[in-house]
Amino acid sequence: MAGTEHAFRAGFYRINPGANTRAVHDLLVEGRQDQVSVTFPEGWTAGHMASFLEEKHVTSRAGFLEALGSRELLMRFGVPGGTLEGYLFPDTYFLSQNMPADLIVAEMVTNFFRRLEKIAPEYRELDDRSRQEKVIMASIVEREYRVPAEAPYIASVFYNRIKYGIGLESCATVAYIINEIQGKPYPQSLTKEDLTINSPFNTYRWAGYPPAPISNPGAVALAAAFHPATTDYFYFVLKSTETGNHYFSRDLEEHNEAKRFYLKSVAAGG
Repeated sequence: MAGTEHAFRAGFYRINPGANTRAVHDLLVEGRQDQVSVTFPEGWTAGHMASFLEEKHVTSRAGFLEALGSRELLMRFGVPGGTLEGYLFPDTYFLSQNMPADLIVAEMVTNFFRRLEKIAPEYRELDDRSRQEKVIMASIVEREYRVPAEAPYIASVFYNRIKYGIGLESCATVAYIINEIQGKPYPQSLTKEDLTINSPFNTYRWAGYPPAPISNPGAVALAAAFHPATTDYFYFVLKSTETGNHYFSRDLEEHNEAKRFYLKSVAAGG
């Protein structure tokens, strides 16, 4: 076995009790790692991902969430703020059981920037804060759109509201507060009281961006945030729960009319 030490493949392996030196050697050379396939859908939060990883016995929930705030990782990837939420690209990963959480997070963030390079290579020209705002926008669009073709239009609505200092009024941000921050079940609908929750993530109370991403966006939402449609829309309302299409409005009067018409249809199951 002399001279094969340079053929060892890095990774995480399960070594059976009683395995002899030859068996361990062959395992390291052949790279037969004990891996688990883990798929994260678009729009999952880091908390949801953390729970799923723990269920799969890949890493602990607490360890994964702690790794999101790793100062070393935040500096390595140039992410401002205190969390890598939003930069965990939703994809299928082959991970090892009991894998260190920081290695998992680093792999997911590396994948994020690899994908972003293809979606919007101009991101490299942005400073850290400007890029962070794009990711925050993508995380909100991810939770709002249902039809991919509409994602750039939803992004345009939010950017128009940002431009004129109007609150985003995104229901997704309030649902994030209730589910992720308060730890309550994800709300199927929001009450008037919900819209008054005192939180920097409540875009019904404050204008501008929330302080951090509210989900981990996929390619559609990222493309929409970096390449929004050019419109003069300021509002949108769901037209149909079956198709997922929205109606976009330019002013409040038109929006209120659309709400009266389409919300009645949605309530009737249209």
